[in-house]
Amino acid sequence: MKIDLIVGVRPDIIRAAALEHAFKDYEDTMELRIIYTSQHYDPELSQDLLDQLNLIPYAILEIGRSEGIVNLASIMVAYALQLNLDPPDLVLIVGNSDSALAGSLVAARHNIKIAHVDSGVRSFDNHLPEEQNDILIDRLSSFLFTASEEAVINLIREGYDSASMFESGNVRADAVFRNLGFSEESTILDRYGLEPSSYIMLTLHHKHILGNKGFVAALFTMLEELSENLRIYILLHPKTAMVLEGMPEIILESTDNLQFISSQNYWDTLKLIKNSALLLTDSQGLQEESSILGVQCLTLGSSTNRPITLARGTNTLMGTDVPGIKTKILAIMDGDRLDGYPIIGWDGKASQRIVKFLSENL
Repeated sequence: MKIDLIVGVRPDIIRAAALEHAFKDYEDTMELRIIYTSQHYDPELSQDLLDQLNLIPYAILEIGRSEGIVNLASIMVAYALQLNLDPPDLVLIVGNSDSALAGSLVAARHNIKIAHVDSGVRSFDNHLPEEQNDILIDRLSSFLFTASEEAVINLIREGYDSASMFESGNVRADAVFRNLGFSEESTILDRYGLEPSSYIMLTLHHKHILGNKGFVAALFTMLEELSENLRIYILLHPKTAMVLEGMPEIILESTDNLQFISSQNYWDTLKLIKNSALLLTDSQGLQEESSILGVQCLTLGSSTNRPITLARGTNTLMGTDVPGIKTKILAIMDGDRLDGYPIIGWDGKASQRIVKFLSENL
């Protein structure tokens, strides 16, 4: 049984490595083939991560550097050519990237079954590309693997047959638990002079946040003010750096308490998150990882498709009210913290459950 696992962006690589490990127990009956779309072409977001997690693609698609619909179309054409040469029996999709949607559309046109890992996540903001992708991928999929009860409820409300759903749990948790030991060997805290639980970490990369230039400018002004008394570590996604470089009101120069650092590998990033006092982010995955690790998280923006991290994790949805965000930061640093609770299925065994299900149902 040949299974193509579509991998395009950093979160896909992280979860694909966990899934690949689980597939090793079924090598006699199922062949997992990593199809890397090259959607992320920045080395620290792609090849460096593939190397660190020892993920070797079966095929690397050749696409040009583009954005939006052109990027989606390029991935579709490239995967269609690959699929015509060597078709799989199943296409396995993780997440909601353009690579995930492209792989799903091509598989559907070739009448190949699709399995969607992390299905049913909804922010209920249809303007977001990730939301559009999730909805479309779910509609095309034969098998829907859900990470939480909220995802199941979303799918039922949308009319899905429960027979197509399987509550597998969260593959992101598998990745965290599998890599925690490796992350302890990271020297990143020493490299930047950081003490555990003494710093705030910020990451931004979604267009709907970065496109709000007034909010971004006010946020960075506020963080600069806070850095007079607090240590703040800003992890810059390559696209974020490009946006900020085009904003003259933001000075990208590190000081003792306000540091701008490029994207790091997974083990370094995991250690940074685990040892931070507070995480500010718009990242879906980091909302999950912070809750898994018990780290306080403030999600920037008006929506999240990870509501379980609000109900049972350590995450708080903050909107774009900069004074309110500042007040909340100071309160957390003064000890006003959320207690996270164990989340069902976030136990490090989701990949095993998914692979076992596929072995029994394909």
